[in-house]
Amino acid sequence: MNALDAVTEAVATLTDALPGLLDACTDPQATDMAELLWLIQQSRVELQAMEREVEDTCARAMLSDDVRTDTLVVERHRSTDRKAWDHDAWKHDARNKVLRALGLAGAQGVLSADGEVLDASVLWDALARLQSVHGSAAPKVTALRELGLDARDYCETSPGAWHVKVRRMADMETETEGAA
Repeated sequence: MNALDAVTEAVATLTDALPGLLDACTDPQATDMAELLWLIQQSRVELQAMEREVEDTCARAMLSDDVRTDTLVVERHRSTDRKAWDHDAWKHDARNKVLRALGLAGAQGVLSADGEVLDASVLWDALARLQSVHGSAAPKVTALRELGLDARDYCETSPGAWHVKVRRMADMETETEGAA
């Protein structure tokens, strides 16, 4: 038996044995259950590290981004690392886009609940105050894109980690049948 078969068999054995293992935990403070949890968590951490190494090696070895065999569909892509965001700039542009989308760009005034006409800058100030609550975390790139803004205009970008998605054809056929 090779190492991968042994891991697969060990996971299946643990899955089958888990109800009994949990029932055997009788410590009132659940320290025996905590020990079991710790062992499983440590195994997961080690498997994730191996997965990341294999994924990176696989991505670098692939000759194209999409590979199909009789049994597999393999897709490779590279994420983008973004840092050094210009938060003032993207927030400013996002406010402009939102006001424009609502037909409020160039508005001369805003009618308050009391019927008083306020300067339209109150909208800008309200949006700025709302954005300041968010802090300076990076914006959602998809949300910027939906406003017609490109994240690359507001930060430094560099190639990120490789990712490889592997699906079995049989699983895809089952998903398609279930969706129909």
